[in-house]
Amino acid sequence: MDYFQLNTSPAVDPAYCVLYKEPVGTNMLRYRMSMGVAMGDKYPKDAKWYMTDDAPGIKLPSLIATVTSLLVADRRMKEVIERTGIPMECLPFTLYDHKKRVASTDHFIINPLGTFDCLDLKQSEIIYEGDEVVVVEKFVLSPEKLRSAPDIFRVEQEPQAYVLSHQLVDELRQLDPSNVYLTRLEQTS
Repeated sequence: MDYFQLNTSPAVDPAYCVLYKEPVGTNMLRYRMSMGVAMGDKYPKDAKWYMTDDAPGIKLPSLIATVTSLLVADRRMKEVIERTGIPMECLPFTLYDHKKRVASTDHFIINPLGTFDCLDLKQSEIIYEGDEVVVVEKFVLSPEKLRSAPDIFRVEQEPQAYVLSHQLVDELRQLDPSNVYLTRLEQTS
């Protein structure tokens, strides 16, 4: 089965909204949502997220680009992803436009919890500092490790990377979502 990396910050249409920072009140905990750690009751009940002048676009696509590696999707995408049954949080927020008017209450931060060991460490291109992974420059998946892979997961060595199965991608395509860009990942033979 093929697997695809989801681009959470495509810069394709300047009219599309791009979100900087994070919802108000989560700045010290943003790492949790971008690394697959549960927010739980630390997430504000009435979370507010404001568009910034750094990104003047206001058009709301199915997948809103973020500069913080958060997965922000509309309700239709969220529902398809939820059906995978993997442990995740779907965190609601009210999105405000540049003039502080409500732009959407129909987008969610999708936080798949945990990571999945999927890389062929010898074939992947990984930069280390000592024993710590700094960045994975090229993802090469191990078919043996993928045997028990869920339909969406975070890469163990780089939790800010989201990987989707071909099956999930096919389901999402039926929605004809906007601003969704995928890269097919190589697997060792």
